[in-house]
Amino acid sequence: MSVKQTFWHLLDDYSIEVPIIQRDYAQGREGAKEQQIRQSFVQTLHEMVIHTDRSQDLDFVYGSLKKDKLVLLDGQQRLTTLFLLHWYIAAGTGVIEEVKPKLDKFNYETRISSREFIQSLIANSHGLIGTVSDKSLSEKIIDTHWFFSVWQNDPTVQSMLTMLDEIDRVFKSDLEQGVSLWQQLVCNDHPPITFHFLEMQEFALTDELYIKMNARGRPLTEFENFKAWLQSYVDKSDDIVIPDTFWAAMDKEWTDVFWRMRQKGEYEVDGLFLTIFKSVAQYNIAGRVTLAGSKLAAGDEKIITALHNNTFVSSTEYDVHRCFKDNTLNIIGDLFNLISYLQSPEGEASIPALAKQCDTIIKGMLRSKGYYEQTRFSALLSFIRQRESGTYWDVDELKELTDWLGVTTRLINNTQSDIVNYVRAVHALHEMCKLIGDGCFIHRLLDTEPTAIPFFNEIQKKEEILKAKLVVEDPSWHPLLRKFENNEYFYGQIGFLLKGSLDSISGQYNKEAFNSLSNKADKLFQKEQVEADDFLLQRALLSTGNYLVNARKGNLSFCTAHPNDRNENWRRVFNDGKGCEILFKLLGSLEEGNERQGLMELVQSVEGQGWRQYFIDYPEAIAACRKRKVRMYFENEVYLLNGEQMNSWHSDVRTFVLFNKLKKETSSDLLALQEKLQKYDYAKTEDKYPGIIVEPWQGGTLRVEYRECRFKISLYVNGDETPVEGCKEITALRGIIKKLTKKEGAPSHIEML
Repeated sequence: MSVKQTFWHLLDDYSIEVPIIQRDYAQGREGAKEQQIRQSFVQTLHEMVIHTDRSQDLDFVYGSLKKDKLVLLDGQQRLTTLFLLHWYIAAGTGVIEEVKPKLDKFNYETRISSREFIQSLIANSHGLIGTVSDKSLSEKIIDTHWFFSVWQNDPTVQSMLTMLDEIDRVFKSDLEQGVSLWQQLVCNDHPPITFHFLEMQEFALTDELYIKMNARGRPLTEFENFKAWLQSYVDKSDDIVIPDTFWAAMDKEWTDVFWRMRQKGEYEVDGLFLTIFKSVAQYNIAGRVTLAGSKLAAGDEKIITALHNNTFVSSTEYDVHRCFKDNTLNIIGDLFNLISYLQSPEGEASIPALAKQCDTIIKGMLRSKGYYEQTRFSALLSFIRQRESGTYWDVDELKELTDWLGVTTRLINNTQSDIVNYVRAVHALHEMCKLIGDGCFIHRLLDTEPTAIPFFNEIQKKEEILKAKLVVEDPSWHPLLRKFENNEYFYGQIGFLLKGSLDSISGQYNKEAFNSLSNKADKLFQKEQVEADDFLLQRALLSTGNYLVNARKGNLSFCTAHPNDRNENWRRVFNDGKGCEILFKLLGSLEEGNERQGLMELVQSVEGQGWRQYFIDYPEAIAACRKRKVRMYFENEVYLLNGEQMNSWHSDVRTFVLFNKLKKETSSDLLALQEKLQKYDYAKTEDKYPGIIVEPWQGGTLRVEYRECRFKISLYVNGDETPVEGCKEITALRGIIKKLTKKEGAPSHIEML
């Protein structure tokens, strides 16, 4: 039978020994995770000691009596930290001489150096704590006459020193309370820190038992510890009522749910469970906090960030922030039951769209946990939160959930997301839940003004309301809209296609026109087309007009191939009046079912498009823009960027094309020049022009640049510009430049020095 104990009371009854077979003390180890756990644990201890109305239970400690000693089987790490805390406060508040005999009853047998360090620390406590010094506590200990340098090679001693520094950092300012701080620590009436001690007299304390219980190769997972705390938390809470089957379902049916959702190579699901619980906690906190302008309170931001990043969170923080209060666990139970049903053959067959939606949302959150993924998960939780827990999911409710997730996912995907916007989105989702009920979400949505839906992207709100009206008036719109919303480049936003199908005379949306326009757009915006090496789509759009979108840092973008890049993706074209006009003009010129051939014919026939002509005729110019960005000056000088700025390597589009053309020319007049053609001379600053180098040439270096809206052919001899002598190679070079500029639709403007 276990007995609730404190460290100090346990020392009244026993001498405590950490046996030789135990591993080293580890809570002071270096490492990001260890540091986080250490800081959180010490902070929890501090809160318990300082706030006399609080208490923390540290679970079970196992041991067996061996003569007059309690030999620890499990609990070494926690009790060692408590020993260090008691020594620190005793030494810092001046009661160390009184309590030394009791502290001496805690000992290590793992190494002689560990045992000697503890004994010396207790015996030589005076002057270590509370004195003014620039040194850390561990440095002061190491500098003492009694500390042997060889002890620094002992992992247990190293960890103890690190832990003492953390305890000193957190408790130092409280030492001025003096003896009262010590009395709070060892208080019997309301002890701040307890554990359940189980004396294992009836078991033989063999090496085999140690190996099985304490050297299993891994510690308890964070989820195992969390689950133990959560069960205790529920037992002590009067306002939490869950079904008797909750914990059993977590061990059985719900474990099967996550076993089916795990990634290849994963052989445990504890981490998946913990991610779900942390995400629910994050959702609950976000729904309660308020924003001061565009900022979160520091404490709110800290806990949301910790949960979002899936970092260690102490049980005290879960408690303080009321993460699992009220009906939360029932919401989690409803979520798990829903997923379990949708994974079954019956559930997947009844509403396959919902099964796919939920699977995508849960897997996205488990594997990425970005704010977009977290917000989509919050939309699912919001729907579950507003229903009566534990009730049967009927078909109408499941269909309504399908509509809800479709609309909210599109709203979320087309709205900027970060920690602040995540909080705003959760509040907006709570407000939108007023539209849910009796299977009527879509019907209520069509009668809703965009301004009644908080926060989300205005364009997308109007689009969702419009689509709701179309579907309610004519259900045959539904599969048509869903078909094109699923295009990964549209990202659910197809308002531009609806706009293109609007009959200007009747004011009605023409379903046939929408279908034809959308089919052609869908064919163009497929991954194999958008990311094709020949950039045929981009070149065809440039043949129709300048569709490039304004990008960061003053650049223009061909549009990223990644739909998640919301600043420079294709939806910037879809939602821009000029860009959309260019796209519709291109789509109108294409024959449905023969789109690619139409693109090829267009780029081959067009000329006179200015600087765009170089990209139209030479796809390698687009390929040279590593991030698909260009910088333009004076409407004519266009630079191909290797990065984001002009201080990264860049080339000029005209000389870059000329260089590549010169390499491929077969005219005998150019042979001598081609033999001496050097690599293209890229620039890395704005005050240097990129260009072409031919060297040696006429006793120097021939250089071709494009600057001030003209080609410039220069000869440098010993660093000085000199006149270029006419010859057949120069004449042939000028001829190629004239052909390029003529195709561009501009005079050649060739300047020779």
